[in-house]
Formats: sequence, structure tokens, C-alpha cells
Amino acid sequence: MEQIEIKSISDKFFVAFKDLYSISFPIFEQRTEAQQMKAFTCPDYHLLCFVENEVFIGFIAYWELDHCLYIEHFAIHQLLRGKGYGSRVLKEYLKMANKTVVLEIDPITDEVSEARLHFYKRCGFVENVYDHVHSPYREGYKAHHLEVLSFPSDLTPEEYVSFSCQLTQVVMTKYL
Repeated sequence: MEQIEIKSISDKFFVAFKDLYSISFPIFEQRTEAQQMKAFTCPDYHLLCFVENEVFIGFIAYWELDHCLYIEHFAIHQLLRGKGYGSRVLKEYLKMANKTVVLEIDPITDEVSEARLHFYKRCGFVENVYDHVHSPYREGYKAHHLEVLSFPSDLTPEEYVSFSCQLTQVVMTKYL
């Protein structure tokens, strides 16, 4: 499997990314195209797509923050889900990670959210106990609670505060 970094909306796999992104996340968790272009201007933002035999498998969009790598969005093509690609992609990413990796998931309320939590736990992530609220990406929507997971271990209170501050001040303000 090949990793290819998308650096602009004119890159070869951007349309495949955008199509998958638009169906994988609710609208209030999606950047507009203008916001995506702004994120591309930040040297700490990376959009990796994963390709096998020229077939787009999925993507990980992440930020290099001071004390962690923050996976903002991660998705596998809907026709390839349940075939092991998600864990392969995530484990490949985690091998290259040089810091703690943080991501957020919806609160555990049903079988789908429970399965998502178990998937991340199988990949080595652990749950954190912080009351975490994420701002919306678009006007007209409310902030929402999310669960924080981290790899390879849980976040200390200081690490969580650092992550939360950078999420609010950089990811959700400066590059939105």
C-alpha cells in the first residue's frame, strides 16, 4: 500500500478524498473547500491518502501539534470497509508516528459507536476520561461532545490541556 500526501485541491486524489469525506462525516464535522485550502497552507497539516494498485483506499488528515499528532479525519472507502483496510492503514500510520496520537470519536450510544470504539482499541488506542467539547466547522451548528482516544497510552492532564488548547486556537480558529 502506498501513502501519497495531498497538498492541494488540484492533486490527483483530491476528488476521491473529497467524495469519501463528504459521505463519511456529518456536515458540521466537515471543512468547506475554502477551509480545506486554508488548512493546506499550514505546514503542520497533512492529508495522506492510501492507494493500492492505483485504487484509492482511504485517507488520514492529521495535524502535528506540540505534544501529539491529532487525527482530524480518518475514513476508508465505503466499498472496502470490513476487509481489514482500516486497521492496515491505521497501523501503518501509527508505525511512522513519532509522538502520541490523539483522535476523537462520537460518544458511545449504539452498536455502531461501540464497534468504532472496539476497532480503535484493537489498534492500540485507549480511552481518556476528559469532558471534551469540539467546536463545529461551520456556522449555524453547535459544539458537540466527543470522546478522546490516544495511542499508545492515555493523556496526562497537562497533555490533554495542551491538545485542547491547540485544537481550539490553531486547528479550529487559525486554519478554519
